[in-house]
Amino acid sequence: MVENIIDYINQFFMYYIFVYAVIFFISTIYAINNLYQSMERKKYRNNLRVKNDANYVPISILVPAYNEEKTVVECISSILSLNYPEYEIVIINDGSSDNTEEVLIEEFNLHKVMRPIRRLVNSKNDRSIYEGGDRIKITLINKENGGKADALNLGINASRYPFFVSLDADSILQKDSLSNIVIPFMEDDRTIAVGGNIKVSNQIVLQNGEVAKVLTPKKWLIIMQMIEYYRVFLTTRVWFNQFNGNLIISGAFGLFKKDAVINVGGYDTQHIGEDMSLVVKMHSFYRKNKLSYRIQYAPNAICWSQVPERISDFKKQRRRWHIGLMQSLFEHKYIFLNTTYGLIGTFSFLYYLIYEMLSCVLDIVGVTFIILAYYTGFINIQFFVTFFVVYIGYSFVISAAAIILESYVFKDILNWRVILKLIFYSLIESLGYRQISSLYRLSALFQYRKRKHEWEKINRQRHHKVES
Repeated sequence: MVENIIDYINQFFMYYIFVYAVIFFISTIYAINNLYQSMERKKYRNNLRVKNDANYVPISILVPAYNEEKTVVECISSILSLNYPEYEIVIINDGSSDNTEEVLIEEFNLHKVMRPIRRLVNSKNDRSIYEGGDRIKITLINKENGGKADALNLGINASRYPFFVSLDADSILQKDSLSNIVIPFMEDDRTIAVGGNIKVSNQIVLQNGEVAKVLTPKKWLIIMQMIEYYRVFLTTRVWFNQFNGNLIISGAFGLFKKDAVINVGGYDTQHIGEDMSLVVKMHSFYRKNKLSYRIQYAPNAICWSQVPERISDFKKQRRRWHIGLMQSLFEHKYIFLNTTYGLIGTFSFLYYLIYEMLSCVLDIVGVTFIILAYYTGFINIQFFVTFFVVYIGYSFVISAAAIILESYVFKDILNWRVILKLIFYSLIESLGYRQISSLYRLSALFQYRKRKHEWEKINRQRHHKVES
């Protein structure tokens, strides 16, 4: 009896890994083909239609900032280097207790103004407004602390243009990022949102929005997150893009049609996963009202963002992300397996539930169960070894494939030394890092009620600079 139960559980975990491997194999093959075709199309793109400055839409770049004195100036400076014809910068200082306000006023020579802000979506009131800038208008809005979602809502209210970008204050935009992320809007007028490609900036030296130098990463935690980001942003998101199935646009960098966001009431201020919450709300609204729409992903629109270097910060980030994921799935549970929502209901929602939300449970329980079953004699050495060879082998293959794909698509970013180091670490990523990450995500399941409104601040470092 017990042996039969253990056999069923073991088979379940093997099938779980097999199905995930199949999904990843399909998404990788599709991503390779899609990215190759995109590169070919780029060579022959109609310059008159897409590259002509007159065809671009003006954009407001919203930068919510809370205690970002270390990174916010570099973030804004990178935005000023963009090769985009018309945009404005709106920084929303969300009640920072450090010198975020002072460093911005001094660095960009901002001056206080009196101006009304029309309320299009709910947000807390502003306390003061500063403006400045020569070629590009810069607006700094100081407000009482209300969280990132509330800050973005105030930014939407204050913005002048029909499209807006949400950008984290610890991130740096590549020079051509805005030109690339706007293209899906120009090619398909049904588009209401586009997500950018987030890359790890901790080992990168940037100058005027371009990569000046790639340092060989030394800290294991950064290396592991680099591998993880390549897997996420170059495979499944490209594939899900094919059937309009992405349920998330990273809060670090995304472009939105303002009217579409106002239609759903803006960002939900009760969610700490405001990025996924907004995208799922938009899917729901447009499908309920039978409106044709597209939510897309632009892999060549690059944003460089810092990842945690300390394990304590990594724990806070993963727990927050997981609680945000759970909030979005719980609130929109009516989409689950609902054919009214097409592939969003029957595939995407199911995927995010099983392979995003519950994967931490299966990772921890699965590995623990196999080890205990072996030491108590319920499985033999042959099954034990086979399981771990398959587990590590499939993890290594998908990680190595993502790294090679990254180096193929973005030829100028990674050198061979870094590529070989990343591939080597892919071998050990599946045992150790993945379980640590799963443990922190698992803690979110138990602390959901306690922490679902809690935004834990992560320590940031200054970006690397070119030595003069």
